[in-house]
Amino acid sequence: MMQESSDVLILGGGIVGMATLIAIDKYDIEATLLSDAKTIHKKEADARFYAITPGVKIWLEKNGVWTFLPNKEVSLVRSIFVYSDKEHSSLKFDADDVGMNELAFIVNHEDLEKAFIQRISEISYEEIRTNKIKSLSAGVENINLSFADDNIRQFKLAIGADGYNSWVRNQSSIHFKSKDFDQTAIVFNIKTSKAHQDCAYQKFMYHGILALLPLHTHEFSIVLSLDNEMLEEYKNLTDAKFIQILEKETGEIFGEIELMTNRQYFPLNMKINESLISDRVLLVGDAAHQVHPLAGQGLNLGLRDVIELDELLSSNKKYHHDVGLKFFLKKYNRNRKTDILSLSYLTDKLSSLFTSKNNIVDFVINFGLNKINQNQLIKKILIKKAIL
Repeated sequence: MMQESSDVLILGGGIVGMATLIAIDKYDIEATLLSDAKTIHKKEADARFYAITPGVKIWLEKNGVWTFLPNKEVSLVRSIFVYSDKEHSSLKFDADDVGMNELAFIVNHEDLEKAFIQRISEISYEEIRTNKIKSLSAGVENINLSFADDNIRQFKLAIGADGYNSWVRNQSSIHFKSKDFDQTAIVFNIKTSKAHQDCAYQKFMYHGILALLPLHTHEFSIVLSLDNEMLEEYKNLTDAKFIQILEKETGEIFGEIELMTNRQYFPLNMKINESLISDRVLLVGDAAHQVHPLAGQGLNLGLRDVIELDELLSSNKKYHHDVGLKFFLKKYNRNRKTDILSLSYLTDKLSSLFTSKNNIVDFVINFGLNKINQNQLIKKILIKKAIL
């Protein structure tokens, strides 16, 4: 049975899906949000934090999301210190290098999610909560969403914001290339005896990558990307032994360390789609790309997908009557390609290089990091690229 529908169907009620809804709402385009009906009962607080770039923060401010974040829970990054197991190899970026106050803003996943939920509560839209969808099929003028009860809804465009195992991508036969990094991210929070002074740290080790994001004065959110060959050993460590190893890896930088949360584990892999579009289908967020977390850019990359869609809608008003037209979708695909491919290539190669055990590579990394650290122009270019 055919039912009345809206212009755009957004599949996925996460942060990127809600951001897409906010972007579309400004253009008098009717939207329907389809999200999973399952209620997730969390046993513990989500330890994930995001390093939001200044460019993404500006969009969140303009679109009324940032105002719902508790100011006392947003931490600042004013400098980033990068170093490695390779002797005398380090690089430091400062906000002062580019005349800015901050390089990033650290926000907890739950706080950001709640801010988006509050923001979309101000929007008029239809929401469908169900797990009983059957298929997605594109026609010349519409795309059909079929339900298990044989009802069919028609839309002009379906936007897949449904994560790295995207049902929309599979239904649209969009091919992707994947790579297993053979690493697992261990996520947890710590408290240190020494204050972090708004500095984030990244250490490249032979067996993984350690990223520390500053929270409150003496607190860090940590992502340890660990080679899977050592994973079981680390899982079996007591908290005391785990902290002892962490203190050894970080040296005297942070002083004594206290574990504040349980360790959570996330397998790491990369997925890059051959295209972000299909007939009357557009992908955003993890449905469109998945990169190594070493640069902390995964969510920023997804939100930049939404920002691009927003800018295209703003400058191409003639397509508002039908945003599923091929020419409009091709513009989105073309405009996002460089950002996605460059970041995925960079994170992939950096991960491989810094965990290499080759002496020649060690020398090149040592030489390169120190040379970059001495060159203010190159540092400015790298910083400006990172804060988009």
